[in-house]
Amino acid sequence: MIVNIVALRFLSIALAFCWPATALSQQSKVIELVANDGRSKIASIHLNDQNLLFESSDNLMSFLFTTEAFFEINHKDKSYRVQSYDELHAMASRKVDEIAKSQESTTTGPNVEFRLTEEADTISGLRARKIIKINGGKPEAEIWVSSELVPMKLRAAGERIRAALPEGYWKKVQGNPGMVEIIMLYGIPLKMVVDGRDIYKVKMLDGSSSGRSLEVPSGYRKVGN
Repeated sequence: MIVNIVALRFLSIALAFCWPATALSQQSKVIELVANDGRSKIASIHLNDQNLLFESSDNLMSFLFTTEAFFEINHKDKSYRVQSYDELHAMASRKVDEIAKSQESTTTGPNVEFRLTEEADTISGLRARKIIKINGGKPEAEIWVSSELVPMKLRAAGERIRAALPEGYWKKVQGNPGMVEIIMLYGIPLKMVVDGRDIYKVKMLDGSSSGRSLEVPSGYRKVGN
């Protein structure tokens, strides 16, 4: 599955940010998103009480959320970009202002809405809420997300940014969030259902022996302004 970064561009970096190196603690967990066949891994999420690391199955890119900032890590050229949560909030606010001032028609392009509902369930021991993806006015998919394991500061930053977005934001920007945006704004995706069939589901693992550290690898260079 391809992480689709849209509208809320987490990748336009303008702020250098320093952070403490944070090793994976004994309380860490690994969450794998596994395809319906039960074998193909789509992505993995490593987290502890402070940081969260999202990795796609191709291992080319990683996305790290720390207590204060978001990092896009490119393993191919050993580089990274960084954006503070305050800057992300400012970017979201500017985008909302642009939408309000724009006189352009929103009838072209994707007509997608994401609605976070109050419907709840327990998935792999975690309390989850349902997001309904609506395409062209018709329900297309449901995504179950949970914020229970999301580090506190990341959860607060995501709620602050989400509160700045108007109703029907994704429809207005003619886009839809990828997994990185979903984690940031709504929580960890645990299951996706299309036409009554699971597209992926979650597999919970003990992260204490994974050997993964929740930091930018040593020797990677910072890029961007």
